[in-house]
Amino acid sequence: MLEQTAKPTEDIDVREVFGIDSDMKVKGFADRSDRVPDIDSTYKFDRDTTLAILAGFAYNRRVMIQGYHGTGKSPISSRSRHG
Repeated sequence: MLEQTAKPTEDIDVREVFGIDSDMKVKGFADRSDRVPDIDSTYKFDRDTTLAILAGFAYNRRVMIQGYHGTGKSPISSRSRHG
């Protein structure tokens, strides 16, 4: 098990990491850990959903993700923690 840094320390460029046309910057973890999955270059982020999640992280707000079984809630949540 990899050790987890207590708080994100790196500035993450949303455009670069998530492929979303936005000037938003968010904090992220520099190193891979059990909470930071490997980057899946084939995963396509939904712009509005991803920006809502990242804005929640950036402004320390809760974001509720809902949807039917199999619609991608877990992968979105998992991959957004990396960014």
